[in-house]
Amino acid sequence: MEIHDLPDRHDALRREWIAEHAGVWPMQKRRAELLNRQIRKRVRMTAGARPNPYDDNVIHPLWARSGSTLDLWLERIVVMVSAVVAPIGWPLGLVIYRRLVELIPDRLRAYPIPALLWTAVATGVVPALLYSPDGSFKTAFIAPYLLAQVPAAFASAGIAGILNGWLAVDGSATWWPLTPPPVPVDFDFALEADDMTAPSVFETVDPTTDVDLSPATQIIQSGQPTRVVWAAVSMCVLGSVWVFAAVLVGIKNTILDGLIAGSL
Repeated sequence: MEIHDLPDRHDALRREWIAEHAGVWPMQKRRAELLNRQIRKRVRMTAGARPNPYDDNVIHPLWARSGSTLDLWLERIVVMVSAVVAPIGWPLGLVIYRRLVELIPDRLRAYPIPALLWTAVATGVVPALLYSPDGSFKTAFIAPYLLAQVPAAFASAGIAGILNGWLAVDGSATWWPLTPPPVPVDFDFALEADDMTAPSVFETVDPTTDVDLSPATQIIQSGQPTRVVWAAVSMCVLGSVWVFAAVLVGIKNTILDGLIAGSL
C-alpha cells in the first residue's frame, strides 16, 4: 500500500473530537481507534522510528461483541431501530457519506453537514404535508414508509459526519465548504545587487512581535458555531416524531374503518 492510498483527511482532529465526545458509546470509541490505526499506519510508512503495529488494538464491531452491559444494549437498540425505520435510507446515507469524503481535500475542504441535514428536512416536509391516507393500508403505511427513506438517507449522511468527528474541522458547519483555489505564485526578482552585509555580532534587539513557539503539529479543534447543525438535527427529530404519530393515526383509522365496514 502506498502513502497516497491513505490520505490525511484531518484524521488527528477528528480522532481527538470523537474520543472526547465518545461517552459510553463503544461504537464511537471504535471510530477513534480506527482513525488512530490509520494515523499510526501513515507514520510507519513515512517515519524512520515506526510504532509497533501490534499496539493498534480496536474494539470488535457490534455483531462480534457479546455481553449484557448497558452500553452494549443501548447500541443494539439504536441499531435495531435504525434498521427498522430506515432499512434503505441508512445504507444509502453511508454511501453518500463515503462519496463525499472522497472529495476531501481536493474539491471540498470539509464535510458539508448542514447541507445534508437541511436537505433531509426539505425532502421530508413535502411528503409529511401531503400525507392523507384514504383508508387503505398502502397509503396509510407503505407509501409514507417508502417516501421516508429519501430524507432518511440525507439525515443518515449528515449524522455520520457528526459521529465521525467532522465538527472539529473548520468549514463542516457551513453549507458547502469548497476547497479554495491555489494561491498564484508571483516571482518578483529584484534586479539590483543583493545586500551581502552581515549583521553585527554585538547587536541584540528584542523582536517587536510575539513569536509563536508552539509546535507545528499542535492539534487545534475548530471553534466554529454549530447552531445551524443542531437546529437541523432538532428539525429532523421533530419531523420524524410528527410523521410517526401521523402514520400511527392513519393506521388506526384504517383499521377502524375496516372493522366498521366488515360489521356492516
